[in-house]
Amino acid sequence: MSSVRRALGTAVLLAGFSLFGPVSVAFALAEAPAVADLNCRDFQYQEDAQAVLDKDRSDPHHLDDDKDGIACEKLPKRGTPPSSKTITPTPAPRFADKDCADFPSQAAAQAELKKNPRDPHKLDGDHDGYACETRFGEPAKSGQVKVKPVGGVATGGGDAVETNGGFLEVAAVALTGTALLTVSAAGASLVLRRRAER
Repeated sequence: MSSVRRALGTAVLLAGFSLFGPVSVAFALAEAPAVADLNCRDFQYQEDAQAVLDKDRSDPHHLDDDKDGIACEKLPKRGTPPSSKTITPTPAPRFADKDCADFPSQAAAQAELKKNPRDPHKLDGDHDGYACETRFGEPAKSGQVKVKPVGGVATGGGDAVETNGGFLEVAAVALTGTALLTVSAAGASLVLRRRAER
């Protein structure tokens, strides 16, 4: 009987330890101060973050990312109000593209072209100095032919161009060369005769 009592006592004792051991450890952990993970957003001023860094230079909260000894450098210092405004960059002005349809007359388009001769709006498609000819026609003072003549060389179309000149041009050059050579030879023989007669 005594061995049964001993076994029963040992079982109760073990059950007590197994039940109350973890509970007591849990209570001990609950009473210990918790280490909170902090970051720069948890501070209003830089000096407050600096005080935390100065307490533990191992920087477990990563308040000094660049390791220069100054915590949360982007936070405002005491005495300066924290800025709640975020600065948004001003967008660059957009280029307003204009077309010939945006102008009431050729003169207005021409004035725009004169303002910037580089023609960023492409108002002068054929680069002849006159803006929006396709929409308004050419200005009266342009002096350009309004319609290109159609036809052969005789009409001034100029489409058929011979690179080496025509037959008549070659013949004229050959005749002129022959005439010059003949005159030069005759002059030289005349000079030689006069010298021989002396």
